[in-house]
Amino acid sequence: MKIHVPNHLIIISMVVFLILNLIENIIHFSIGRNIEGKDEKNISIQMPETYDIIKITIVMIIFSILQALFTYYGVFYGL
Repeated sequence: MKIHVPNHLIIISMVVFLILNLIENIIHFSIGRNIEGKDEKNISIQMPETYDIIKITIVMIIFSILQALFTYYGVFYGL
């Protein structure tokens, strides 16, 4: 029995993945930049430079497309 998943759900899944992981990656990036202050109890979250945000976004777009494709083909072809 084939399950029909509307295409818009795949797009929504891709966008949600992109947004949530972009936020997570900015937090990880900020922690990595502030590693010298790791003994402090307060960690500040700082926005990366524009170029770094572009690099993070490109990587996340690639992975959001892969996630959408795996979801699509996993549902339709039972992978």
